[in-house]
Formats: sequence, C-alpha cells, structure tokens
Amino acid sequence: MASRRFGSEGNLPKNDIGWSKWTYALAIGAPVAIGLGYWYYKKSKSKRGDESLINGKDSLKPKSSLNPTSAKSVTPKASSQTEEALLSRRNFQKNKTDEEVLSKDPYEKAKTCKNIGNKYFKEGKYDKAIECYTEAIKVCPEDRKGDLATFYQNRAASYENLKNFSEVISDCSEAIELNNTYIKALTRRAKAYDTINDLKNALDDITAVCILEGFQNSNSLLITDRILKSKGKEQARKAMQTRTPILPSGHFIKNYFISFCEDPIIKISEKYKEEKKESQNPKELSGFRLGIHNFVDNKFEDVIQNCTQEIERNGQDTAEALLLRGTFHLLQGQTDAAQEDLKRLLEMESVDVKVRVNALIKVGTLKVHAEQMEEALKDFDRAIELDPNNADIYLHRGQVLLLMDRIDDTLRDLEKSAALNPNFPSATAQKCYVQYRCGLRYNDSKQKEEALKGFIEAHEKFPRCSESYFLHAQVLLERQEFEKAEEFFLKAGEIDPTDPNVWVHRGILYLQWKQDVDSALGYLKKAIEMDSKCQFAYETLGSIQVQRGHLQKGLELFDKAIALAQTETELAHLFSLRDAAEAQGRVATRLGIDIGSESNT
Repeated sequence: MASRRFGSEGNLPKNDIGWSKWTYALAIGAPVAIGLGYWYYKKSKSKRGDESLINGKDSLKPKSSLNPTSAKSVTPKASSQTEEALLSRRNFQKNKTDEEVLSKDPYEKAKTCKNIGNKYFKEGKYDKAIECYTEAIKVCPEDRKGDLATFYQNRAASYENLKNFSEVISDCSEAIELNNTYIKALTRRAKAYDTINDLKNALDDITAVCILEGFQNSNSLLITDRILKSKGKEQARKAMQTRTPILPSGHFIKNYFISFCEDPIIKISEKYKEEKKESQNPKELSGFRLGIHNFVDNKFEDVIQNCTQEIERNGQDTAEALLLRGTFHLLQGQTDAAQEDLKRLLEMESVDVKVRVNALIKVGTLKVHAEQMEEALKDFDRAIELDPNNADIYLHRGQVLLLMDRIDDTLRDLEKSAALNPNFPSATAQKCYVQYRCGLRYNDSKQKEEALKGFIEAHEKFPRCSESYFLHAQVLLERQEFEKAEEFFLKAGEIDPTDPNVWVHRGILYLQWKQDVDSALGYLKKAIEMDSKCQFAYETLGSIQVQRGHLQKGLELFDKAIALAQTETELAHLFSLRDAAEAQGRVATRLGIDIGSESNT
C-alpha cells in the first residue's frame, strides 16, 4: 500500500512524560497537544464547585439544522406574573418559606426561582423552567457571577431540550463570559456548535474542556477526536480537488515496489537491466519501453508521459503501460486518474494474469484510501480467484485487514504470504511484527517470544533486509529495550542509508528513552536533509514543536507535510493535527496560558 513504512505509525511505548502522552494521542487518533493541557491542569488552582443541578451529557446528540422555530420559542423575559404563577401552583402553595424569601432578599429570591426551575426541568416542563431561570437572572445581584453563570447554563439546558440551539449558544456564552473555565457550559456550547456544523467553534470549546480536565476525561477526548476527524475530512476533500499532483521521493517509490514480489513492472525492469547496456540504445526507445528505461534510471518524473505515448498509439505493451501509469498516478495521489487506468486495463481481454492481479491489488488500495474497506476486500478476493498462490495478494490484503483492526486475519494472511514465498523478506518481517502485536493484544507471552525469535531468524535469512531490522527495532522500542532498539535502527540505516524514516524513529527513540529533545530535533532535521519529501519527518517535527510551545513553527511544519500528502486519508490526519494545534493556541490565549513558556518547564 502506498503509505508510510509498515508499522511506523503510533504504537509507541507509554510512560509518564508529556511527550509520551502526546504520541499516545496521535496513536489513538486524537491529535491534541497533551503537554499543554497537562501543564495547565497541574498549575491551575482548583475551581469552585458547580452549583447547577442539571448535568451536561458527554456524548453528542444527533445533528440537526439550526432552526429556532422548530421547537416552541420561549421569550427570555419572564412575565410580571411569573412569581405569582409559580407560587400559586398546587405543588408549591404550601411552601411558605419560598413566599417569604421572594418578598425579601434578591439573592435568595433568585436561588428560589432557580430551585423551582430545576423542578420544572426534571418534570420535562422546559418552557416553565426557562421562565424561572429568566427570573433568577433578572433579580440576581450582579456581583454573584458564579450563580448567574449557573442560571444561564441551566436555561441553556432547557433550550437544548427544545432544540433551540441559537439560544443555547447565546446563554452558554453569557455563562462563559461570567466564568471562562465553566466546563459544563463549554461542553454544552460545543455540542450546540457541533449540531449546527460550526466545527471551528465546537473544536475550540471542547479543546478548552480537555485542557481544564487535564486531558483525563475519555468522553471529552472522544468528542474532540470526532470533531477533529470531521473537520479534517471536510478540509481534505476540498484540498484534493485543488492540490497539485506531486510524486513522493525516489526512496518512497522504490520501497513501494519492493513491497511486491510478483509485480510485473519489477520483472520487466530486471529483464531490461540485463539487456540495457549491450543491446539497447535509449535514444531508440519510445513509449512503454522508454518508460521502463526512465523507471530503471530513477527518472520517475518522465514515466507517465512515455506510458501515455504507448497508450495513445495502442501499442503492444498497452496493458503494462496502463499498469505503470496507473501506479504512478496512485503514488502521486491522482486517485481518479489511477482508477481510470486500472479499470481500463481490467476491461481488456488477453491480459497476462500477473498484470491483472497486480492491477486488482492496486484498485483495492485505492478503495482503502477512500475508506471503502469491504469493497477493497472484494477486489482482493477476485485476485485470489485468478491467482491463489500469489504472495502479494495476501501481504497487501493483510495490511488492509490491519487497518480494519482484524489483527488475527492479518496474521493469517501474512503467514500465508510468507509460506507461499519463503524468500519474500517483507512478508516474513511483517508477519513477525503482527505476531508480536497479537501477543500484546491477548497477553500471550509465548506468541511474543515466537515473534522475537522470528525476527532473529529473519535477520539471519535476509541479512540485507532493512525492513526486518526496522520493525524489530520498533518492537524493542515498545518493550523499552532502548539500547537494542537503537542498535537495530542503526543497522537498518546501514543497510539502506537513504531511508529517512530511520532517523525519524531514532528521534522518537531519544524522546522516549532520554527525553533528549535536542538530539531528537537533530535526527529529524537529518531525515529532512536526506529526503526533502519525507512527510513523516515534517509531521513528527511539527508535533514536537507544538509540544514545546513553538506553535507557529509547528503549524509551518504541518503545512509542509500537508503539501506532500498523497491521499485524502493522509490529508485528513494532517489537517486534524494542524487544527488541534491551532485550537489549543486560541484556547490558551483565551485562558491566559503562556504557551511559549512551556518549552522551558
């Protein structure tokens, strides 16, 4: 699959330092800068208890459009007979204390109105509750800001039940103006903003809640995660329509093709290399054959145009040209163009089965990028019907199943791939990695030990397979065997000195191991020097800068990663990271937190 190196995302060991909390948030899909919230939580003084009797719910209600007239509209001003009407009701006629209070102290009068409103609220009589809360607001002394905030929040809860979301937002805003750390009002306003699809304001409010709760409330984190994902997907869809296609780095492209052991393009390229110098003059080549020459010489930017020449003249290598061009369209994120090429190939007759199967694998990959998982699996099933002993099918289907969290099925597919082709190093390495993950999930010590033993055997059998050392190093990092993990990362870099991901993961290692930010930054900058298109390096470096309080630097790095993203899924993730950082910057300003000082604490 055209993604980062297998197993390189998340799954990092967790401990009590701020950076680990940040990386853990990335791993579970809730990209929020934990360090900032944690710092604020520890430094802030405890807040006064909430007097409201109406509890906000953590989960969000189904969305509906903002329509104040969809529920019975209630004027915020109570009638002059509100108190008399309330007190004349049979339920309260005997409450002489309330009558006495109403005629005396305004503050006690306000509290009594609130208490009566709470009773109406519990009975589901929201119109009457609103009248009571409105009267409480009217008579309450201005210096009782905490109580006023509660009255506004309670009235907002009543409006919420009437689905009058504009009034919910208005009343919550009044409550927050009186108490800017009022978690219940912030949560309720976030829900209302989310309901009317105002995701930016919803994100700001729920981010403030997370910070005030010290990122300890899982429900708030889940709400934040969902809003970030919704906002990220929305931006990603728009960005894909206008983005300029860009090929990933040469290292990325070569490693993508290495993830296949039966790719027809690789077979043709190997044959061409044998003939290249002796019998063929590149100046005499055209179409697909020239495209293969470009591919072998790493002139990847010329591949598409030469394949196009072959396709337009309907030459003898049209099917292979469609496969190669479709693959390069896939690699540079041109989803529609890639689908069109591969679909055209699959509709052709008399196409070599290996070409057809490879196309089906890549069609499945495109559907994964579109989050059409079940449809993608159908393409893999079709490929298996055509060529049941093709190891590539099972390796790439296994990666899809891993994304679906079907880890047992993933392991079975990777075992099948490795069994069908024992000389396929990627299948063996990935099988060991997933076997270890299964052991973790089921707390199976035997399975974990077998996976570690499998890595050692893989190193002996495939001493020049950097992926084997790389994945083994990640497992060791999770086990907090830091010195051995670094040794294997270095070995992977020695085998493939052009791999920038080695340096990215060494940076993460040093953060986990020694909390050595300077070394980590140095390794990440080294990765970017090696490969200016290393999206993962920009993303990780941006995350660190945000964690250190260098918000603007972090945003600039996220922007660089966004410019390099090839798929809508990657874009959505990166926009979520950026949005989370921006939201925390805005909220920090609102709450009076100096983000810049965090890097020195």
